[in-house]
Amino acid sequence: MRLTPLRAIWLNVCINSFMPIFGFLAAGRISPVLFAFLGSALGFACFLPWIIKNGVIGEYFRPGLWPRLAGIGFFGSALPIVALVIALRYTTPANAAILGQVEVIYSIILTSIFLKEKISARQLAGTALVLAGTMLIIFKERFTLRWTGDLIVLAVPLFYQISHLFSKKLPRGISHVFVASARALFAALGLIPLFAFGFFTPVFYIEPSIKLLGIVLVWGLALTALNNVLWYKAILNMDLSKATAIVLSYPVLTAVLSAAFGIEKIQAYQIIGLVLALSGAVWVTLLVKQQGLGARGERLGARD
Repeated sequence: MRLTPLRAIWLNVCINSFMPIFGFLAAGRISPVLFAFLGSALGFACFLPWIIKNGVIGEYFRPGLWPRLAGIGFFGSALPIVALVIALRYTTPANAAILGQVEVIYSIILTSIFLKEKISARQLAGTALVLAGTMLIIFKERFTLRWTGDLIVLAVPLFYQISHLFSKKLPRGISHVFVASARALFAALGLIPLFAFGFFTPVFYIEPSIKLLGIVLVWGLALTALNNVLWYKAILNMDLSKATAIVLSYPVLTAVLSAAFGIEKIQAYQIIGLVLALSGAVWVTLLVKQQGLGARGERLGARD
């Protein structure tokens, strides 16, 4: 089966659903900076055989290219992972996943300004459904301890969108595997200066255990390396705003997993938000399919 951009984005949805779960499990066991660094470094290590085989190590630091790659890594992995783990000390995985849907607002604003992507009325309607769940959580959790984590979570998707803008400005034809490996590399490099804060706060804090080792391994191998490959396979070949709306359906699975693992009991207002999110994501997926069929038809017509 050929890995199309649309299939890649839905596989990305499945993997993304585990991110709040594993972030929650890591919170309190290891400092957020150290966790993000280890996950990124391990993720990059997964690409070493491919890097050596293709001899591309020098490409990461090519003038004119490396600043964009650095932006992808720092805003795409370094900052958001640190912020997410901090937030998950206060809020829950389902809350974090649902609130991440605010990314549709950032996406529509940033892509229309910087990428000149056209946003259709139907796409706006689909993303509005995705966004509705966010408002339910914000108003329900206000002024509670969870609300503290919720507010931090709202910054995470903004970092992601800034990273995605850098990726959409990369040269055409660049390998999605190369971009995925660069994101992990520059995330790890970007986090190194943050260890200087160890003089003021415990950025090296860790409680060694087999469980934590397993969390870090899964984060590095699946949630970083594999997840990045799927994401860049998708967004380098489709509109960023549409890909964002589709991937934001992952809270559905996050809520199910969080409840199954006994982390939290899902409330009625969270379920309503999840239904809205999935409905909006499916709607946008149909728009992507229609757009692809339309473009294919135009190409065939041009040949005739």
